[in-house]
Amino acid sequence: MMKLVPLVLLTLFVTLSVQSIAVVDVPPPPSGFTWQEIPELKAAFLKPNGWFFKREEQKGTLAYFITRENIDKNGQFQTGLSVNVFHLKKDPAVERGKYMIDQLATTKHGEKWTRDVGPFREFGCLTKDTDSSGTIVMQTLMVANPKTNTLYMFIFESPESEWDAAWKIGKQIMDTLAIDDEI
Repeated sequence: MMKLVPLVLLTLFVTLSVQSIAVVDVPPPPSGFTWQEIPELKAAFLKPNGWFFKREEQKGTLAYFITRENIDKNGQFQTGLSVNVFHLKKDPAVERGKYMIDQLATTKHGEKWTRDVGPFREFGCLTKDTDSSGTIVMQTLMVANPKTNTLYMFIFESPESEWDAAWKIGKQIMDTLAIDDEI
């Protein structure tokens, strides 16, 4: 069974057994979304209808992408969510997550926040990054699981010119995450 832990900006479903997330009920997705299941994490993330999903693994780090643009076709994306999962061996996940958000907020002059959610510790930051191609707005969320020493990094990004419309979708994705606290 799963236990629902409601939050203001994020909802995590914490599994209390070793069942696969596919076997455990998640709430019906909001209109215009489906659940993208990640069996190896026992997790699920909202994916807008018509958007794309991609999984990558490099040097022991798992990465997942839910994007408006097809990464396989375009080689990149403009609007979407990227998720990186770090199974840390040395550094404590909570300290690493806090450090990463502190560094991001300092370098990019971002607004940051911290919150405890059930067994997880969250660190977040809203930033902008400008280069020759324009300005990108990024909402970064680090979710640390001190029990398993796993750190999840969620980044929703979009060009600044499209941010308001994109964030209406991104906020729904970031507000409703299903993560197993045993992973």
